[in-house]
Amino acid sequence: MSDDNWLSGSAIEGWWSSPSQRDIKRPYSADTVASLRDVFPENHHSNAMALKLRDIFARVQRDKSVNLTTSVIDPVTAQVMAEAGFETLYVSGGMSANTDTATDDPGPDLLLHSRTARVNKTGKDDLPLLPIIADADSGHGQHTAIMKLVKLFVQSGVSGFHLDDLVSGVKRHDGKDGLSSVIVPTNEYLKRLAAAKLQLDIMGSEVVSIARTDAETATHITSTIDQRDRPFILGATVDMPHHYIHAEGNSGKDEWKREARLSTLDEAFKSSNPDLYEGFISQTTGLNVSEALAVAHKLAPTFYWNCESPRTTEGWYAYKGGTEAAISRANAAANIADMVWACAHSYKAEVADRFSRGVQDVRPGKWMAYNITGGFPDDGTADEEIKGIPSTLASMGYVWLFLPIGGLTAVGLGSKVAMRAIKDEGLYGYLSQVSRPAAHHADGTSPEWWWKIMGKLADDAADAIGQGV
Repeated sequence: MSDDNWLSGSAIEGWWSSPSQRDIKRPYSADTVASLRDVFPENHHSNAMALKLRDIFARVQRDKSVNLTTSVIDPVTAQVMAEAGFETLYVSGGMSANTDTATDDPGPDLLLHSRTARVNKTGKDDLPLLPIIADADSGHGQHTAIMKLVKLFVQSGVSGFHLDDLVSGVKRHDGKDGLSSVIVPTNEYLKRLAAAKLQLDIMGSEVVSIARTDAETATHITSTIDQRDRPFILGATVDMPHHYIHAEGNSGKDEWKREARLSTLDEAFKSSNPDLYEGFISQTTGLNVSEALAVAHKLAPTFYWNCESPRTTEGWYAYKGGTEAAISRANAAANIADMVWACAHSYKAEVADRFSRGVQDVRPGKWMAYNITGGFPDDGTADEEIKGIPSTLASMGYVWLFLPIGGLTAVGLGSKVAMRAIKDEGLYGYLSQVSRPAAHHADGTSPEWWWKIMGKLADDAADAIGQGV
């Protein structure tokens, strides 16, 4: 977009019709974007790298391959990865306290690798500059905070970022009290993504936005207000003598949930009133659980279902996480984000395939990402399957495969050898040359022992805080 057209709504609409932007459905107009722009054009070097990233994803999609990378925390490792042949870099929020704020150059200054590359290469076309994809976590606030974060990302030169649907700072790593991940309603998730896209549009940025959802492993949600979340909100089907918050300890809470026979509203009504179910569905299309429950009581006055009694002390509602929940979130997010990603805590081919089909059937050709954090047997029994995982994921339509915690482990074992193993042998190279050897540097119980310790520290802090004072 030329400087003369910077404040032109029609010019912005022209940009939106370009291949990189035309699949996005924005809830705002081009004139609104023009009215929010500074009078001076914002030209950022991140655009060149963002377009390079888009070309990489488009190419691997055409080739039915997958772009594999791992995390990086300093410019030295970034340069090593470039020399090893990687095409993208990933900066995880779990790597450093600074990586997801964008107010401090991560690592320090990962973009330094563009300057060091010039020293090592003679021709501009030969510079091994790698697009950086950064972790924006949950955005750390409402729309103004998210827009500020995205602005800082663009100004710092990132080529892409992912934004999730989690509630910041409440994740349990040990699953105590049945709590794992807590997510926000679908509408709040989409507002986050729309805020991020609006900021990109205001800046005329081509930076790739990735919508991450943790719905697959979520156990709770903050609100039942959105009708799209109704199929996954759990309620008690038994009128319990006391609410879940009064159950004591893990065993007591588990027993409460067993006795309460948790179920979604639709499943519970179908089970207890099968003859009325068709009428219930026809009358509750587009309604959230509170609205649909009122209809259920009119159709069957004795029907019991209560999503209030299983709430936690924080007020969170019980949630039925899983692949279908992740598909629902991803398809909603696919309208406003360039790529979708359902965070996976372990690799399961059937789950990856189901998610892919659930997205591609609705949004053919939508870019999809997949993460792997370990969890494979160390005795070699699954090595042949592991070697084929990248090609398997590529055949399902995934275009970006990354190892979020692999980079830090690799740094501890010698960057060049470790990174070349990952590049040459993919996931198997990471496990055989990085993850498994790392276990020998600790107690031998886990290849990613250091990550589990970090999680335990966070859980211990939560236990110390308890219910406050």
